[in-house]
Amino acid sequence: MYNTIETVENKCPHCGVEVAKVAIICEDCKFPIAGTEKEKAIFIGRQTLNISKVASSEEVVTRTQIILYIVAAFKVFSAFLVYSNFKSVSDTIFYLVIALILGVFAYLLPKKPVVFILASLGVILGYYLLLYLLNPILVYSGILWKFVTIGLLLYALYTVVESNKIKKKYNL
Repeated sequence: MYNTIETVENKCPHCGVEVAKVAIICEDCKFPIAGTEKEKAIFIGRQTLNISKVASSEEVVTRTQIILYIVAAFKVFSAFLVYSNFKSVSDTIFYLVIALILGVFAYLLPKKPVVFILASLGVILGYYLLLYLLNPILVYSGILWKFVTIGLLLYALYTVVESNKIKKKYNL
């Protein structure tokens, strides 16, 4: 008779997915089943690093959420100042709407980080553009705060995108 290779099912020692007995690597997590101990250790080290990066990304999302809540609170404070100093109802409502939008985006941020970071950036940059169009001097007041806010949002966006790439590539 013919000599056939047995394909009895085994489990990957790393992720526990069923693999063929003759499998060289796990198709799910890419663990080197037939690799040397050194290759297996290197794989586990890389996975640990990747898991750490993903966890770090989740911390960045939490910090970004807090930053958006703070920015929203400043907009509420700005609305209060505008109303108390200028009695401008339309400007007060404008600041309160921006605060509400940013607060909602902060609340929804953990569900879809990329979408709500981009949306927050869009609202904030749109607000700065409007300030510039109304009175260019207004953009320069608090310029450091504006750069820090935008920089932190861009950093958060970069971190989340990289984390999503790692999750997708390594099935985390």
